[in-house]
Amino acid sequence: MSIIWSEQIDPILSRGISLDHLGVRNWALGRDDALHAIYELEAVGIAILGGDVYKLVGEKAEQTYDSWYCDQGPDESDSVFLKRSSDKAKSYIFSYLTPEGLFALIPKL
Repeated sequence: MSIIWSEQIDPILSRGISLDHLGVRNWALGRDDALHAIYELEAVGIAILGGDVYKLVGEKAEQTYDSWYCDQGPDESDSVFLKRSSDKAKSYIFSYLTPEGLFALIPKL
């Protein structure tokens, strides 16, 4: 299997459902797994630039066209952005009303 994000990030995100069938080199995770992945990424110092939401149809994920993003401010330190981006991702996932939503996280490399 080829590396998609990095040797550090792929084991965290690859617990999800592959999005290769959509031409997306990433994985979509259920709510609990996505929240756990955010905590893991934050623990190793990797910010989250945003994410996309999918839903499971049969055994394949399909786009819902819902998403969020988080840009780093011009004078914002990496450590402050790390915390803010993780908090924003957690908040979005917690508040997403469809319980069967799947979340593809976009880590900052």
